[in-house]
Amino acid sequence: MKEYSIRYNSNAMTREVMDFVERWHYSKSCRSQKQIHVFTLHNLLNRMVGVSIYGQPISRNSDSNGIELRRFCLDDSCEKNTASFFLGKTLNWLRKNEFEYNQVVSFADPNKGHQGTIYKAANFQYDGLEKNNPRIILYKGEVYHTRQYYQKRNGQYDDVALELQRAVELGEAQIVPQERKHRFIYKLR
Repeated sequence: MKEYSIRYNSNAMTREVMDFVERWHYSKSCRSQKQIHVFTLHNLLNRMVGVSIYGQPISRNSDSNGIELRRFCLDDSCEKNTASFFLGKTLNWLRKNEFEYNQVVSFADPNKGHQGTIYKAANFQYDGLEKNNPRIILYKGEVYHTRQYYQKRNGQYDDVALELQRAVELGEAQIVPQERKHRFIYKLR
């Protein structure tokens, strides 16, 4: 395996980290991560090749003693097993340094072809399917999460939410059911 260094960035969501996630994570999104711990992986040339973001769980059904692995991605230059190496190192850091949380929760999205192979390899335990009924909104060739459909600012629906609501009402956008994500748990203690 190539030589890598891992950097802990506290909860610093730098522009470089955001750009990396928007390029390499399947969601292409780095908004609203509610990050608590941010790790970056660098190669020998000091180039960032991976990002791991742990943050406040989004799901209403999450364990209050858990922290969520919100984003995990590597670029295409990484060799086989780099994901397991990087994930293992960040989990070890959390085990030694994070005492507020007793477990890590993460999700694998079957709608994107993910089955949780990396989590199984890192000794996460399968915890079943997520509890909600996920849906997406298809509008003008783009995919929107239902959170965007209900997004409010200062108690009022924001412009994107209003546009999506109007489009659904007029039949210009569709609400499409999705498969539930697979939920995985890693015990820190």
